[in-house]
Amino acid sequence: MAALTLYVVTFNCGLRPIDTEAFASQLFTGLHSSNLPDLLVLSLQEIAPLPQALIGGSFLVPFFEKFCHAVQKGSRTYANVEDNGPTYAPIAARNLGMTGIMVFAKDPSRIQDIETGGVGVGLWEMGNKGAVAIRFTYHQGSASTELTFVAAHLAAMEWELQRRNEDWKNIVRGLVFSSTTSKRKTGSTSLSGEERPLLSISPHDASIYKPTSHLFVAGDLNYRTSVLSPSPTDHIDIFPQPHHPPDSSLHFSSLFESDQLNQERFAGRTLHGLTEAEITFPPTYKYNSAEPFLTPDDELKKWPWARHRWPSWCDRILYLPLPTWVTRSQPSLSITAHKYTALPLFPTSDHRAVTLEISVPIVPIPPPKDEEGDDPRIKPPFEINVDWKRKRERARQLELVVGFALYFTTTKEGGTVAAAVLVGVVGAYFAIRAMVEM
Repeated sequence: MAALTLYVVTFNCGLRPIDTEAFASQLFTGLHSSNLPDLLVLSLQEIAPLPQALIGGSFLVPFFEKFCHAVQKGSRTYANVEDNGPTYAPIAARNLGMTGIMVFAKDPSRIQDIETGGVGVGLWEMGNKGAVAIRFTYHQGSASTELTFVAAHLAAMEWELQRRNEDWKNIVRGLVFSSTTSKRKTGSTSLSGEERPLLSISPHDASIYKPTSHLFVAGDLNYRTSVLSPSPTDHIDIFPQPHHPPDSSLHFSSLFESDQLNQERFAGRTLHGLTEAEITFPPTYKYNSAEPFLTPDDELKKWPWARHRWPSWCDRILYLPLPTWVTRSQPSLSITAHKYTALPLFPTSDHRAVTLEISVPIVPIPPPKDEEGDDPRIKPPFEINVDWKRKRERARQLELVVGFALYFTTTKEGGTVAAAVLVGVVGAYFAIRAMVEM
C-alpha cells in the first residue's frame, strides 16, 4: 500500500521575521529519513507584529516569503541538490490574524480540492489567538486520501487552563471550511492572508472533524506544567537542565507528569479523539534569548529558561488515528509516526519549533455506515455555531480597524504615512482657503 510522507512543523515566531539562514539550517534536521517528505506543512504562530498580522494581505507577504526562501534553501541542502531549482512548490499560505499555515509539495499536481477556514478566539473574537486551516485531496495514480491541517494558538498563562479548553471548543464550533477551487491550478498560490468569501457546505463536512478526512492539529496550544507561576527560586532549584540524568527527579520527563494537555485530553475536555507521538524532547517554552543558538541538546551545558514561566511543552502536533471502520476492513493499514522532536533554539523566538515526520496510507476514508463509538468523526464534541459566518465577518472588520489604528500609531512606517497624510490635508486646507479668499 502506497504511503504519503508528511513533515509537520509548528513554530511560534515571536512576532519577528525569521532569520532565513538559521531556519533553513535546522528545518529538516527533525527528519528520520534521508529523503525529503512528499508534503511539508508549517503551522506558524505570532507570525508578525500585531498590526501587520491583523491587517493581513500584502502586509504579511514579506513574512511568508522568508519561510518560502528558507524551505527552498533548507531542502536543497538536505537533499544535496546543487542547482537553484525549487525542490518544493508552495501550495497555499493563509493566515487568521497572527496564526498562519503554509503547505509545500514536491509534486503540486497531486493536490486538488483545496478548502480553507479560520476562526479567531482572541479579544472580541479577533485573530490575536485562533486557528487557520487547510484541507485538500492528495492523489497518487488511482489512489487518493483527504487531509486536514489546523494551525492553532490558544490562550497563554499557566492559570488560563479553562480558557484554553474554551478556545478549543470555539475552534471546533467556529472553524468552518469552504471550497476555494475545484482543482488547484498552476500559479494559483497566493501569499495573501485572507481567502475569498466563504461558501456554504454541509455542517458536518465543513467541520474540522470531517468523517472522510485525516486530521492534524499543530500549534502553540499553550498547555503548561502548572497552574501557578514559579516561585522566585524554582528556576534554580527545580527547572531541568541537560546534565540531569533520566532517573533524577529533576529530569525534564518528571515535569511531563503535570502536563495539562494530556490531563485535559484524557479527561475528554480538549483535543477530542486526537493522539500524539511519544514526547522524548525537553520543554519547548519559555527560553531566554541567549547563546548558543542552533545547538542540539546533547551539546548544551545549560538551557536558558525564563525564570517567570514553568518550562512546558506548549508546542505540539497531534492527529486522529485511522477510524475503526477502516482498520476493521483493512487491518494492515496504519498511520506511522517516524520521529517527533524539537529543533534547537532560534535567535528570534522564546519557543522551540517542534516537528513530526509521519506516514499516512494513500487510501480514501469512506463515510461511516451505522457506525457506533466515540470517534469524533461520527460524533463531533461540539456542533458548528450556526452564526459562525456573521461572527467571523464582524471580527474581521474589527481586525482591520484595530490593525490599521495600531499600524498608524505604533509603527515607524505607519507613523510616516500618517504624518504625510496629515501634512497633505493641512496643505490642501490652506490651498483651498487661499483660493476662496482670492
